[in-house]
Amino acid sequence: MFLKGRKLFPGQPYLPVKSAIIRYVTGCSVQFLLKVLRVNSQVGLPMDILKKIRILKSIDILSFLHEATLERLAEESLELTLLPQEILFNEGEEGKTMYIILNGEVRIFKKELEITVMGSGAIFGEMALIEKQPRSASVQALDQVDLIEINEEQFQRYFAGQPQVLMALMKTMSARFRRSLGNPSPIPMMVEDSGNPLEKLDRMEEPVFMLNANTFQLLKGSPPAIDLFGYAQEEISDMNFLDFLEQINETALKTLIAPLLNQTRSQSMTETDFKKKSGETLPVEIRIRLAPSDNAVPMVMAWMSDISGRKHIEDTIRQMAYYDSLTGLPNRNLLNDRLAVALARARRNKERVAIMFLDLDNFKTINDTLGHDMGDLLLKDVARKLQHTLRQEDTVARMGGDEFIVIAPEIKSTEDASVLAQKILQQFEEAICIEDQELYVGCSIGISTFPEDGSDGKTLLKNADMALYRAKDRGKNNFQLYTPALNFKAMERMAIERNLRKAVDRDEFDLVYQPKVELATGKITGIEGLVRWDSPELGRVMPVAFIPVAEDTRIIVQIGAWTIKRACQQIREWIDDGLPPVSIAINLSAVQFAHPQLLKEVQTALSDYDVNPDYLQLEITETILMKDTDLAVDILRQLGDLGIKAALDDFGTGYSSLNYLKNLPIHYLKIDRTFVQDFSQDTNSAITKTIVGLGRSLGLISIAEGIETEEQKQFLLGIGCEEGQGYLFSPPVSSEEMTKLLQEKKVY
Repeated sequence: MFLKGRKLFPGQPYLPVKSAIIRYVTGCSVQFLLKVLRVNSQVGLPMDILKKIRILKSIDILSFLHEATLERLAEESLELTLLPQEILFNEGEEGKTMYIILNGEVRIFKKELEITVMGSGAIFGEMALIEKQPRSASVQALDQVDLIEINEEQFQRYFAGQPQVLMALMKTMSARFRRSLGNPSPIPMMVEDSGNPLEKLDRMEEPVFMLNANTFQLLKGSPPAIDLFGYAQEEISDMNFLDFLEQINETALKTLIAPLLNQTRSQSMTETDFKKKSGETLPVEIRIRLAPSDNAVPMVMAWMSDISGRKHIEDTIRQMAYYDSLTGLPNRNLLNDRLAVALARARRNKERVAIMFLDLDNFKTINDTLGHDMGDLLLKDVARKLQHTLRQEDTVARMGGDEFIVIAPEIKSTEDASVLAQKILQQFEEAICIEDQELYVGCSIGISTFPEDGSDGKTLLKNADMALYRAKDRGKNNFQLYTPALNFKAMERMAIERNLRKAVDRDEFDLVYQPKVELATGKITGIEGLVRWDSPELGRVMPVAFIPVAEDTRIIVQIGAWTIKRACQQIREWIDDGLPPVSIAINLSAVQFAHPQLLKEVQTALSDYDVNPDYLQLEITETILMKDTDLAVDILRQLGDLGIKAALDDFGTGYSSLNYLKNLPIHYLKIDRTFVQDFSQDTNSAITKTIVGLGRSLGLISIAEGIETEEQKQFLLGIGCEEGQGYLFSPPVSSEEMTKLLQEKKVY
């Protein structure tokens, strides 16, 4: 089936195969082959995938890529089929893709003038993609041609981050530029009976100079040479060839011409900048040949080729290889080079080098709520702030996302690194204004120093990363120095993160339930669902250990969606068992609350289990509200429109403004356990009374958390608190134990 020359291959069920045999026979992973070896009785399969990978491996610029990367490239790239004589694109069209020929041949031409023919394994279209320019030539299939199309996003992923691939690509383009698109026709051979070479120069269509091979005095220039460089013929005859050359001195020029005079070489070639009469310089490739002459003085002819286009492409590729495309900062590749240089110098001079790992606080929330365009603008502004703050000898690089690395060489002590880190933190104290919006984004920094914390770049970066995690654990917007004790904590965190990524798919989570009771009667008024994780490798992992990791890695979004779904499922099970309907309250993290799919996930869970929205409650903290009050209010109102009631959890521990509470679409105020446990202290009892009174005046129900003693319960009853939860009534229990409590309807 063809659509504008493109094959379509619908997916089919996987063939059962033995992974070990496949890896042994094909050299490809079973996961990859299972995606391409499909049963298909109606439509022909695409080119054999192994052949496709073999072709990709045979291409010079792709030989640097890991085999797994080539597999992904083969899998993700679009395969096209051109019919004989079909045009792929025309000269002047927008070029947003490049192509790799898998089978067949294509003709490259400009205005019906054929430039070249390309066959299997050839790459074309990359110059327009890199330069974001129109196509410089047209492409037509000579027979049936199978191609792989690489778009801009794929180019960035597979090529732009690989310096070796980019350099190989640059060489390929340079050779092509010289051979076909950017250079004059081949140099004609000079023969003895060709006449006076000076007269012949007048008829040449390329920029060529004739010069004395011994003194380098210019004798004459062809008309194109005169036009290109701006000198009159009379001026040229009084000048020396060296007067035009920027990077070539007399010795270097003699070295180029000597092999021509002794006839050990027919041509010499070099590149340099050529000075024009206007004072501008033009990058040129110079090819020099001996000119036949009857004179005793030997003469040479120098063909001049403008290579400014090729130089621009090379500069572009170097920029892509070593600099971040968004911020212009050095990327990981250049960072590693500079770090190696800094460490070598430090070893030689017995100096210290500080490595700082920076991560923006709250960036993911801003990126998710305000969009990636706003996030990109914020990253650019942060890059400018860092460059402005650091010393000239320091390097700041972007590692990707919102992570930055600073190399601070020639420091005298760790105290110097601390001072520099404090200066960076001060840059983030005030709001960053982008498109009339004030954004508050903090910065956490981890620091390691050479030689105390590592002798090589890899170790220093790893230890700075550990210190960064420590900074985040301590409340963010601070810096921490690496200490050996962080190794154990970092290994523990890594184990949690590694297993957490598999936990949702492996159904390792469960909900436990703690009843909320009416303090006056002991009647169960609702339930709080609390997530628990039983890992096969780590055992029972408490929420205080895995929730922060889940939030940092955004796995919390998956966990939160599972929690809402499981709560609705449990409500349905209890209703089907004939128990009176009871609401379950679920805690929302800041990441999940701001996630654009939250409303859809809630609606889907309610619909899938046919649960009335009255029976699902969602709890958020004051911190979530204060990050972006307007956004929080909007989300709460949308939840309210669905019929979902909301509770403000841990009330009194944050920095909330009482002004917004009167208009906030919430139904419950939950009093934090710290006020309940120490109610005998005058300050705590006063705060608790104030919260209860505030809730009553706003028509909100007050719920006290962490009630463990009868005295605490009686105090809360005395000040008018309606509901509570805690170990006095019941610890968090399994669904089976909660079912028994619901059957009894009361806890006392």
